[in-house]
Amino acid sequence: MYNISSQTITSQFSKTRFIVVVATFFMIYRTRSYFTEMTVSFERSLGLEESFKPEGENTINVLGREFSRWDRTELPFPCVSENSPDTEGIFYIKVPKTSSSTLGKITARIAGREAKRQGILPVGKSCKVYDPYILHQSAFNLNCANRNKTKSFLWSVIRHPPARAISHYGMRLHQGIVQNHSESSFTNDLETSLEYSPNKQLDYLLPSHDLSRLKGQEDFPLLVNSVMQEYNFIGIYERLYESLVVLSLLIGVSLSDVLFDFLPSVYSRCGSYEDPNWLSSGMRDYVTSPKWKAREEGDFILYQAVSDSLDRTIEKLGKDLVERELEKFQKLIQIGSKMGETMRNVHGCGIPDLHPNHHPYADIDELPWYYRLSLEDQQLVKDCK
Repeated sequence: MYNISSQTITSQFSKTRFIVVVATFFMIYRTRSYFTEMTVSFERSLGLEESFKPEGENTINVLGREFSRWDRTELPFPCVSENSPDTEGIFYIKVPKTSSSTLGKITARIAGREAKRQGILPVGKSCKVYDPYILHQSAFNLNCANRNKTKSFLWSVIRHPPARAISHYGMRLHQGIVQNHSESSFTNDLETSLEYSPNKQLDYLLPSHDLSRLKGQEDFPLLVNSVMQEYNFIGIYERLYESLVVLSLLIGVSLSDVLFDFLPSVYSRCGSYEDPNWLSSGMRDYVTSPKWKAREEGDFILYQAVSDSLDRTIEKLGKDLVERELEKFQKLIQIGSKMGETMRNVHGCGIPDLHPNHHPYADIDELPWYYRLSLEDQQLVKDCK
């Protein structure tokens, strides 16, 4: 029989416990190091080290990126038939109250004109698009994260978060969904209606997440960056004409492709971004308050990143070029708006007869009223084709 003292057992137990504790700490350290390294590597691959730099407490500076031209010498612009896989085609993410109906028609116009240019589809057919006229579908629902990037183009336009909320309330007021424009009605509607779910624009644009999976506000920079890396272009509502000009330059089409149908000013802001008459200072204060900004932090970060990206893309394209094209575009809109007001006897803006039921893919010089223009305006139209 072995005679082992209690002192010996205690000593051996202490050594064993010491070894287990050291091994446990080592495993924890290695595991933490692994995941830290993986996180840093992932952030580096997304450009987060450059893109997100804290500037004080609760402030994140999100830098955008330059959107790239579609190089048609290497890849034809994506024009596929309707029966092509749902990973291909032209995707426009239609965010509510961002001029989305007009932009949906522009998307369809680009698709129709591109089909005619490439001549690879039957006459009268259009390149594949995803319900640009009616439905508001998110990038997540359209499975944009798995799209074929050589055979698809993904774009959208967003709006300054307070202005979008104000516009949404105005629509509900016009439709009679809300009964008055008192400050109490305004704040109650924004706080209780599902129509104003927090960070709605980010939710629409996220390619592979939905915000129901959001763990905390610290996730916003990573989510915004996933949007910025996925999209071929995102424009700004407050710089709509400029955004459309940049889009035309990026995809290599004429200004005519991004023209839009004439609309009475009651349905279109016509380049004006003034607040509606019913908006009070209290309502304005509410959507610019720290409370609202915290609630919509994701959308504010997204807006900052997109605005910065638009600036950087213009720098890359050349400011002078963009300014010249913008001046031409504005003149075309002025010519069309003047003719539209004469023909319809109502104030508005856009190009008459580009409606989907009329001549949605036509150039201005192919429209029935073209020869009513002055010779100077006719020449300008031809120069912009």
